[in-house]
Amino acid sequence: MAPSLRAEESNFTFQSYRHGMLRMTLVSPSIQGDVLLRRDGKLETLEGAALENLFTLRVPVPCAWLAQEQTLYWAVSGKMLMSAKIPPQQCAPPPPPEPQVRIFSRQDRCMIDTGGVTLWRVASELAKRNKATVYQNIYALFLTNKTAFADEDISRLRSRELLCPHPALVEQIAPDHAKRLFDEAVKFRSGG
Repeated sequence: MAPSLRAEESNFTFQSYRHGMLRMTLVSPSIQGDVLLRRDGKLETLEGAALENLFTLRVPVPCAWLAQEQTLYWAVSGKMLMSAKIPPQQCAPPPPPEPQVRIFSRQDRCMIDTGGVTLWRVASELAKRNKATVYQNIYALFLTNKTAFADEDISRLRSRELLCPHPALVEQIAPDHAKRLFDEAVKFRSGG
C-alpha cells in the first residue's frame, strides 16, 4: 500500500548538513522506511540512510541536490508520509586545480616550469617520464640547478624555472644513495 501523499511535518525536521551528510530529527512509529527527495519532478529514493542515534537519521546527499530549498520525505508502508523542509545549502566551491609542472624546450634546452610546486612534485613528474625514482630526480635536479636553491640548500627551492637534468646524470645516481641523501637532508633540517 502506497503512503498517503498528505505529509506530517512535526516529527521530521532538519538538523544539519555537512560534508555530504544530511542529519534529520526523526520521531517515527517505525525505524523501517524510505527517504525520498523530489528531483526533476519525481520522488527519488535516497540510498544509505541510517539511524545514527535514537532520533537522528543520517542520509548521504550530494550538496548540489540541496542548493535550493528541498523537501525530504520519510515513507513508512501503510502510514502517512512525513516531510521536512531542507534549507538551501552552500556548497563549497571545488578546490582550485593544482598548478601544473610544465616541461618544455627553449633554445634546444629542456626546461621545467615548476608552477610554484614543491621539488618533490617536480621530481615526481620527471619520474613518470624517465622511470627513475623520485629521489634520483630530486638529487639530479639539485645538482643541475644548485643556484636555484637558496644558499644551495636542497630544501629551499626558490626558482620557478629549472633546467632538466641530463638523463646520464640521473642514471649515474644510485637510487639508494639518492634516498639516503634525501633522508639525511630532511633529518638535518629538522635538527635531528
